[in-house]
Amino acid sequence: MVICTVSSPGPGVLMTLDNAIANGWRASLSGVFGLALGAAMMAGLTSAGIGLLVRSSQPLFLFLKYCGVLYLFYLACITWRREVRRVAPGAASGHPVQPSGRWTRLVRGVLLQTSNPKSLLFFLSVLPQVVDGTTAPAGRPLALGVAIATYCVVLVVIHAVYAALAARARNWLSQPRAARLLSRISAAVFFAFGIMMLTLKF
Repeated sequence: MVICTVSSPGPGVLMTLDNAIANGWRASLSGVFGLALGAAMMAGLTSAGIGLLVRSSQPLFLFLKYCGVLYLFYLACITWRREVRRVAPGAASGHPVQPSGRWTRLVRGVLLQTSNPKSLLFFLSVLPQVVDGTTAPAGRPLALGVAIATYCVVLVVIHAVYAALAARARNWLSQPRAARLLSRISAAVFFAFGIMMLTLKF
């Protein structure tokens, strides 16, 4: 279930592919780590009872949903307007040309993951299966920690594979016409994910 969830197309996968094509495989990993950190934060909030609070409070749910929508629209805007750059020799091997900072990609990954109410709902449905009535109280923190760590490791591995595949096509996709088309498509998909999140019901 975790592998299917992590590998299925979504804003996180799109961000990883976009970062790899724009900046190279190595540079894209900071965004991947941001997604994993954001997932760990959401899982931690869920285990602390915040997920249930959001699920039972319509104002909190709507606030988080609209924050997620606005952030996806923001990503669509900056992706659409991104400057097209040629890839210098050797860039495809992981040496990016004038990339956005690694901390910027890390923060964007965290924000993308933490502004999505579906993340809370996912962990709210999965974590109770990890810690049920048969788990000793003393062992529950460890069980939760192992489950969250496993999810984050799977996310990093799968997204790193996605990034490696995207980086292989970077030379061609970073040519001006192809890069401009890719930016437009990526922006449209981010926008579409934002519209889809608007339809998310309480």
